[in-house]
Amino acid sequence: MEYLEEQGIFRILIIRPGETLFDRQRHIQGNLNLHLTEVGQQEAIQLAEELNEENLNQIYTSPNISALETADRIANHLQIPRRILKGLRNQAHGLWEGMRVEEIQQHHPKIYRYGTNSPDAVHPPHGESLEDVKKRIHATIHWILKRHHSGTVGLVICEPLASIVQCYLKSEEAKNLWDYIGRHGLWEPVEIHTRIVA
Repeated sequence: MEYLEEQGIFRILIIRPGETLFDRQRHIQGNLNLHLTEVGQQEAIQLAEELNEENLNQIYTSPNISALETADRIANHLQIPRRILKGLRNQAHGLWEGMRVEEIQQHHPKIYRYGTNSPDAVHPPHGESLEDVKKRIHATIHWILKRHHSGTVGLVICEPLASIVQCYLKSEEAKNLWDYIGRHGLWEPVEIHTRIVA
């Protein structure tokens, strides 16, 4: 029997959860569990409506509360399955969790500069290095790709993990992740070309 190899297109939507209180003043959320604000709940509704036309097959979500609340809203609206993946949990920032980005910039200017130019060089105290995050993301995305060769899935993930995953999928280097802290209620598609053996 002869096998033919074809190229398929698989779309991953990077979906940032609705607003939390930490997003307003750009606090580092890390893995602190924060519920959506009223604004965030409205953003989750809007995201669900915007994704109506994207033909989503599945929602994968971070275990972080704001991501879960957003993912549930989308999955219920679109009537598609939702699954929690531990590998999509946000980057652990250790002692920095709860701090504002401006505080790190003011009190730790050298670390802030390193984080701006070379995020890989910064390891949050008692937190998770970017290298470890990338290893976790690699394993998680590989797991997803083994189960989907075409179609569209959504990943509901908090910042800075959302930007790290987006860079990973586009084979780009993550730069200045500080700038992405506080982004919420947004989604962006990434296309991946996959090999299908028929």
